[in-house]
Amino acid sequence: MSQARPSAVVTGAAAGLGRAIARQLAREGRQVVGVDVDAAGLARAADEFGLEPVVGDVAVWSTHERAAAAAEAQGPLEAWVNNAGIDIQGAAHEVTAEEVDRGLRVLLAGTMAGTIAAVTHMLPNRRGSIVNVSSVQGVAAFPRYLVYGVAKAGVTHVARSVAVDYGPYGIRCNTVLPGTMDTPMTDSVLPAGIPRDEALRQEGALATLGRVARPEEVAEVVCFLLSERASYVTGASVLVDGGAAARCFAYPPLEL
Repeated sequence: MSQARPSAVVTGAAAGLGRAIARQLAREGRQVVGVDVDAAGLARAADEFGLEPVVGDVAVWSTHERAAAAAEAQGPLEAWVNNAGIDIQGAAHEVTAEEVDRGLRVLLAGTMAGTIAAVTHMLPNRRGSIVNVSSVQGVAAFPRYLVYGVAKAGVTHVARSVAVDYGPYGIRCNTVLPGTMDTPMTDSVLPAGIPRDEALRQEGALATLGRVARPEEVAEVVCFLLSERASYVTGASVLVDGGAAARCFAYPPLEL
C-alpha cells in the first residue's frame, strides 16, 4: 500500500502570497489545506490546483484546529505556513482601539495560534517545518503603520522561541519578511488618482532592485524553508525585500 503524501496548511491561501505558496506546495506533491475567510477565493484555488478549503478567521483558535484535522485526514502534517494578514494603517494618534485589537488578533495572535496548533500536531511524529510570514516592517518602521509594524515585529520572535523549544524534537520554525509584493492587499492601499503601473513603480522604488516582488518569488523562499533542503535552518529571519532594508530611505515627514 502506498504511503500517504505529507500534508501542509497555508493560511491566507485564497489570494496573493498565500495562494502562490499553496500552489507551489501542491506542485511539489503535498496535500494542501488552505485557510481563508474568502470562501469564493478558496473555491477558485481548489478548482485550479486541488487545495482543500477551510473557511475561517485565523483570529479564532478553532480555525487552526479544523485546518490541522483536515490536513491530518489527508496525510501526515509536516508543513504549516502562517501567512494570513490584514492591512492596518495609522500613526499612534490615528488608530482606534478596535483597529489595535483586530490587527493584533489577526496578525500576531493568529500567527501564534497557528504555530501552536502546528507544533501540537507535529510533536507526535517528531517532524515538521513551520514558516511564519512577517514583513520588512518587522525590522524597519514605515510611516503610519504602528499596529502592523508592532505585530510583524512580534511575529519574528515566534520562530526563535519554537526553534529553542522544539529543535530537539524535529520541528523547525523560520520567518520570511517580504517587502512590497504585487498582491490584492497592495492594490487595496495604492494611492488613487494615478495609474496602477505607476503606483507600483513608486512602491518598487523602496527596493534596491527597483520593483515590487511577484508573489511567486517570495513563495519560493517559503517553500525552500519548509523543505528538507533547509534541514539545518531554524529560528532564522529571512528578508525577501529586494534590498529595501539594506539602506535608509528619506520619507517625507508626517504632516500634522
